Amino acid sequence: MDLKPCSECGVPEVVTSEHLWLNNGDIVHARAQTSRMVFIETENLDPLFRGIAQIIGSEIEHMIITTGRRAERIYFGSFIPEKIREKILNKEMDYELVDAVFRDLGRLEGVGNVNLVDRRYEQDQNDYDTVSISEPHSVPMAVSAHIGAIEGLTGVDQGYRYEKVSADTYNVTAFPSPHPEGLSKRMWFKPHHHTDGDIELERCSSCGGPRALGGYEWYPERGIIVNKITNRRIALQGDAMLNPVFLELEEELGDVVPGAVVEAQRRFTRSGFYTMEDITDEGDFRTKLALMGLGNLKELVMRKKGMNMRLDNAALHLITVGLSQGFFEIGFNVDTTVDWELSEEGDLQVEVKPLKYT
Repeated sequence: MDLKPCSECGVPEVVTSEHLWLNNGDIVHARAQTSRMVFIETENLDPLFRGIAQIIGSEIEHMIITTGRRAERIYFGSFIPEKIREKILNKEMDYELVDAVFRDLGRLEGVGNVNLVDRRYEQDQNDYDTVSISEPHSVPMAVSAHIGAIEGLTGVDQGYRYEKVSADTYNVTAFPSPHPEGLSKRMWFKPHHHTDGDIELERCSSCGGPRALGGYEWYPERGIIVNKITNRRIALQGDAMLNPVFLELEEELGDVVPGAVVEAQRRFTRSGFYTMEDITDEGDFRTKLALMGLGNLKELVMRKKGMNMRLDNAALHLITVGLSQGFFEIGFNVDTTVDWELSEEGDLQVEVKPLKYT
């Protein structure tokens, strides 16, 4: 895969040719526009998952991997033409040719450096596929991505095992294994359908991608993207990989889950990872949210008595609610309550109030 950087903004050209930043605060794959993406900071993902588990008092990693695997299988499969799939299943084509391309794309999306370790594909129960993943953006999400990719390529349900082999490297193995009947029936993936909005990001005159992407440094050999100013890590992650995790957790564990996700994100936001410079004014924040693919900010009123926010076409709304609540608490150094409502059209309304005003 050609990793040539844009001569003007420095972003690998394949990133801006394979992904589209649209006018309603959404990001999609250029060749599969029903697949929505988000360009989000990832250092909070595993702490977020641990925080949710702590709040609800239940281990959730296996559910994250299982749900992410199902979503990845559908997502991955949408890119593979049926003729290619038939050639793989008929053993007329080595699926490594396809898998290697997606590993390269994953590096450019910032999810870590994935390399093939060993593989057997004879289409029986002794098959396996092992990769090493260095500096994964999230351990359970990286595991689920590999398992789902092999399922998408071979059409066979997979089990998994993984082990930490060094400070920042994991070996992950997929192998044929049927899934429990109940889990196999629940599929949370919903195709994304773009609706026009009114936000336009300033564009690079050379590659056509958002000019603001020039504020990030790509390290393709490591599979890492870093904000040049904050030095925080970021990745292009499928929205369809994360939302199903929260939906599955809610299905299994009940109504406590949405509040737990919001609370875990609020706690992480207040932990010192973010500052008020991350939200300086409405216009700047609107641009940041659109660049991240989180939606189209239509209203932001922040004052001492509380905050009101309306975000149309919202993605990852529970994370956005917790992030907004945490930002307000940082700015005014108060504890708060939060209420939110997500419409059927995907528009999010958030209200944050200091405790003394509730």
